Formats: sequence, structure tokens, C-alpha cells
Amino acid sequence: MKVVGTIEARMGSTRLPGKSLMEIYGGMPLIEAVTERFRMCRNVDAVWVATTTEPADDAIAQWCRANEVDCFRGSEQDVLDRVAKTAMEARADAVVQMGADSAYLDFKLIDAMVKVFKRGGCDYLCNDLELTYPLGIYAHVIRVSCLVALNRRAELTEQEREDVVRYIYEHPNEHRVANITAPTEFAYPGLRLTIDYPEDLELARTIYARFGGCRFTTGDVIGLYRNEPELFKKTRGLVQRSAPFLKRAANE
Repeated sequence: MKVVGTIEARMGSTRLPGKSLMEIYGGMPLIEAVTERFRMCRNVDAVWVATTTEPADDAIAQWCRANEVDCFRGSEQDVLDRVAKTAMEARADAVVQMGADSAYLDFKLIDAMVKVFKRGGCDYLCNDLELTYPLGIYAHVIRVSCLVALNRRAELTEQEREDVVRYIYEHPNEHRVANITAPTEFAYPGLRLTIDYPEDLELARTIYARFGGCRFTTGDVIGLYRNEPELFKKTRGLVQRSAPFLKRAANE
């Protein structure tokens, strides 16, 4: 089974435009940090950036070429189509779907989840239908044949095409869905480790500087949080607007 990591990246973020190419540490842009952390995974065979054909995203495609990162360009709004076609271009059997704002991408978690996925029994494996890990510590492992079949369906709504996995987890009767929960040492659902706002980026820069780059683990960050909680005050109270556990709860 060939497993490919996909990074959905675009410059048009509503709350933090251009964040994909903003510096996070020592001249390293955010997209490079996410790519490098993805490449630390032992159970992921390749990493592709899935960006759009919009002129603003030429900069992302140029960064990929300059850094020898595989890139596919597709629809800005139809993210399902973009990711499905990226997976087909990469000749993947399964994809690990991530966003370009995943500065804390957990390579150990992804390796463990891919291992579980390869045992069979599910089309979609995730860990955020219920928030038990810190917000932003997630992974979605999806069977490509499932994505391709879903992409062919004409009746999907705009929301279901914008959010790649939404239809899958909202229709568990049609797909084999599995969710894993955090062990005690990682069960910090109140800890925010994502990048949507300037305060999130400021915190990420602080954490990267503290660890001297991107080779740190979730356990390292949780240890920092336990020892120096004041570092994380700047992101408390920020509103999370998009996540599977939020959408699932809204539909219940």
C-alpha cells in the first residue's frame, strides 16, 4: 500500500492571509516546516502539496519547484476534487490529509495511525471526531478509492466539497469510519496548537525558537506547556471555527 501525505495550501486564508509562506523560524516558511515534519514519518512514502490554480498561489507552486516538493494544482473551492486528483497523480492507495497550517504535525501519531489503517477494516481513520488530543494535533487517513468514488458524486453540496472528509464522517453507514482517542499523556483538549490567527503564529514562532527548529514532538510541547503555561496565554480564548468535532456536534 502506497501512502502519500497531502498538504492543502493556499495564500487566501481569511483570518491570516499568506500564512503558508510566512516565516516561522530562521527563514523557514510555515509550509516548509509542515513538509519537513511530514517527511519525518516512516510510514508515509511521499509528500505532495495540493494548491490551487489561482494566481496568488503561484508563489506556493514556485516554492515547491525551488525545494523539489511534488505539487498538484486544482480548484480553490472544490478541495475534495483537488485532493482526490493529487492522490491519483501521486498513484497513492491512501492519503494522510493535512493542512499547510499544521505547524505541530505529529509524525509519530501519523505513523501509528497509518499502521492501524494498513491492518484494514476502515476507509477513514482520524482522531478528531471527538477532541481528546490538543487542538491541531490530528491526522486523517483516507482510502483513495473512497475519495475518488466520492469525488464522482454530483449531488455533494458545496460544503461537502470544500471539506474533504465531511461527507465521509457524516455518513458512517456508507463508509467504514474509525476514530482514535488520546492516551492520558496526550489528553490536553484545551491546548490550542493550530494556526488561524496572528497570535497562533506568534506562539508557534516562540515554540520553534525554544526547540531550535522543527524536530520536536507533541510530548515536548506538552512538557513546555506544563512547565511554562504562561507562554500559551496569548492563544487562550481564540475561537476555532472549523474542525470535524465541531461540525459533528452541530449536526447531532
